[in-house]
Amino acid sequence: MTKTGVEYADQQITVYSGPCTLKCKYCLYNQPIWTYRIRHANPLKEATRLLRAKKKQTVVVSFTTDPYQPRELTEHLTRKTLEILASSKFFRDRHWHVAGDSVSCFMTHRVMVLSKSVLMEEDFPFFKLWYQRGFDIWVGTTLTSVIPIPDEPCQWTNTHRMVMLQRAHNLGLPTWASIEPWIPDKTFPRQIIEATHEYIDWYVIGRLNYVKRLGYPRIPEGYYREETLKTGELLRSLGYVLSREPRKKGYWMKKELIANP
Repeated sequence: MTKTGVEYADQQITVYSGPCTLKCKYCLYNQPIWTYRIRHANPLKEATRLLRAKKKQTVVVSFTTDPYQPRELTEHLTRKTLEILASSKFFRDRHWHVAGDSVSCFMTHRVMVLSKSVLMEEDFPFFKLWYQRGFDIWVGTTLTSVIPIPDEPCQWTNTHRMVMLQRAHNLGLPTWASIEPWIPDKTFPRQIIEATHEYIDWYVIGRLNYVKRLGYPRIPEGYYREETLKTGELLRSLGYVLSREPRKKGYWMKKELIANP
């Protein structure tokens, strides 16, 4: 388990050691920042350790390798990890009263599942059951376009992932989309939002980093500036509000996008 460098999450858990079978061009698997996280994955131990946390944490599963690679169909390691996290309980308020009676109100860790694989749908029945029991689980995916792009050679395209989130929404599950990396001339956030806002509760938007290392051409200074402003305007016009914490009708612009547009 490692602390994240993003504003909206405290921890992230890597389930499967790499390499990830999805083989996205922008994957940071071979970058030093991810080496330890991927090669020393121990998700069940890390999830169990979180049960001893003294306060609620926001946990992403996973920023590194995809948690729903084909091996999940037989190993179910992601499901087991989430099942442990679903059992976490913290007092929200020890002095909450209903009709004069003191009531114990529990909350769980907030868990943000992030996967490009439609195999995640195999676990939707578990997600729904856990959510109904009070587990703060969010179903998420990465969206880089509204169509397939060559940077993602895996079989589950942006189109497949959009349909997957729509199905999660139809089950009553909270949904989120990570519109990152924002790849110049391929990723158009406003187009993605216009196509998905009816079933995505919370968006996070970020730029493409490590450009040279990943084999992308240099991004001109100011490339993101105007479109970032227009994207924010579109979201607000649809009733979304800026929120670092996941919420219904919320969005977040990552700090590197704002600081280096």
